[in-house]
Amino acid sequence: MLQLNHVWFGFDEEFLFEDLSLVIHTGHRVGVIGRNGVGKTTIFNLIRHVHTPNEGEVVVPARWRIAWLRQDMPATDRTALAFVVDGNHELRLIEKQMQDAEARDDMNAYADLFDSYGALGGFQAEAQAGMILAGLGFSADDFHKPYSSFSGGWRIRLNLAQTLSQPSELMLLDEPTNHLDLEATVWLQKWIARYQGTMLCISHDREFLDQTVDEVFHIERKSGVLYQGGYSSFERQIAERLEYQGKVFEQQEKERKRIQAFIDRFRTYSSKAKQVQSRVKMLEKMRATAPLRALSPYRFTIEAPGQMDRPMVSMDDASLGYGTHAVLENVTERIYPGDRIALLGLNGAGKSTFLKSLAGELDLLGGSRQSGMHTTIGYFAQHQLELLDETICAYDHVIAGGAVLTQQARNFLGYWGFHGDDIFRPVASFSGGEKARLVLALITRHKPALLVLDEPTNHLDLEMREALTSALNQYEGAVLMVAHDQQLLRECADEFWLVKDGAVMHFTGDLDDYEAMVSRAVQIDTAKRKKPDRSRKEQRRERALERENRKESIRRRKELEHAIHELQKELNGLSDLLADSEALGEIANKELQSIFAKYGRRRKKLEDMEEEWVALADND
Repeated sequence: MLQLNHVWFGFDEEFLFEDLSLVIHTGHRVGVIGRNGVGKTTIFNLIRHVHTPNEGEVVVPARWRIAWLRQDMPATDRTALAFVVDGNHELRLIEKQMQDAEARDDMNAYADLFDSYGALGGFQAEAQAGMILAGLGFSADDFHKPYSSFSGGWRIRLNLAQTLSQPSELMLLDEPTNHLDLEATVWLQKWIARYQGTMLCISHDREFLDQTVDEVFHIERKSGVLYQGGYSSFERQIAERLEYQGKVFEQQEKERKRIQAFIDRFRTYSSKAKQVQSRVKMLEKMRATAPLRALSPYRFTIEAPGQMDRPMVSMDDASLGYGTHAVLENVTERIYPGDRIALLGLNGAGKSTFLKSLAGELDLLGGSRQSGMHTTIGYFAQHQLELLDETICAYDHVIAGGAVLTQQARNFLGYWGFHGDDIFRPVASFSGGEKARLVLALITRHKPALLVLDEPTNHLDLEMREALTSALNQYEGAVLMVAHDQQLLRECADEFWLVKDGAVMHFTGDLDDYEAMVSRAVQIDTAKRKKPDRSRKEQRRERALERENRKESIRRRKELEHAIHELQKELNGLSDLLADSEALGEIANKELQSIFAKYGRRRKKLEDMEEEWVALADND
């Protein structure tokens, strides 16, 4: 088992943890949660012995191999496939030893290493790496591209793929879904379900945690508590404690009324049956979740303008894309006030292209786009975090938007979790989550009529995700979004649009139906990979036969080396006898002729064996 026993640890004489203890049994999967800055990643560094406790001890079983997701890796020209296989360090070491043995012509050592290589799954390593890459959204063409040619988010996916390919007894995953789309997230959930080792996962995605962990370690007040069950179970346990203490929050009733209104409005619509049933389940959960959400440090709302157009944005026969390359064609859609639309589709299908075009960030290649005179748009995408002026503070960003009183700016930032001197810290010192919060605050400050959100929850902690979900549900404008956060989609989206095969179409099912569809597609693709066309199968057979022939060659050479050694010993004995004149004088003539004949046969056999050995060596 993994143990942290009475750990005290801190930086610059201020303790991050005080008397923290944790015991994780073999094979358990634990979600590590807590607000940004409480020390979640530091826990991983203590386990990996990157940090040493000021007091207490961290005990990791000596035989455990640890695989951890690295966020930053130096760029390399290794291909994606080779990079992923590199995660199996033991396999790569044996490959190097095999090369060394072959270079020095040590076939005995090579044969032993060859067997070890096969036992470690060396001959299946690239195929398994390919399966992982495909599951995480890489195409077959990507497999042979150099690591350095991929963008930052795709490099993180490659780092994750390498982590998953590494044999381990303990896996440490730090925000593994941050750069994944919904399809890759669902695939990762299924992969983790098959993982045989112990896992700790830092995540702010509640549904991902519910699908992957059986315990939750909640870090707060410089210590932590381990709860049995997934994240929903953790919420219920916390909520029961808060309710016992008399924590009752009126926000829950507002949310309940909004959800009930949706149920009442669409109860008789067969096309909305799945969504209605989803909202019914949501109501059943609300008693457990609302008290926990009310403890959030975030208190913001998103206001819509007093007047809104119907429709807000119209597209007719639009062609969307870049340069002369059309990604989506014949797009005709309308956005109305109150719409809650989520886009679904595989990576690269054109979801972000659609959002950019709708928001007016990308010119159309053809067709038309009309925006109402009252339709102001708040557009959020990950690249906007990089557009913040890092030399100034959050306060300066707010007042730069117009005449704002100092206290108003303080209050506004306080609603978004920026308090005290934090509002005067330069943005360069912000974490990814803080930058995302600031961008969201800035785009919602001017009361947009339409929010276009591309992966808004990346880098946000659980409490901020919950606050954003609540704010979106109260917002009276329209929302169009792409997200891998399944809980956000379930709670905020009233309808789904599917981006597929160069078109945008309305999806009649719910999120569970879409995930089932994606899983079936993955299973079919996997089956195709297992049943390749004849030419590829023949190529594999040839390679397998070549490996078997090589193994047989090595085995035969080892047999010949042993036989040559024994035959040479016998010939040396006969030579010594024939060179001893006194011994020959005592041997009868007939027997002497027999000895000479035996010597000749042995000598000829030795020459034949040596010729065979040389021929085998030349072929290798």
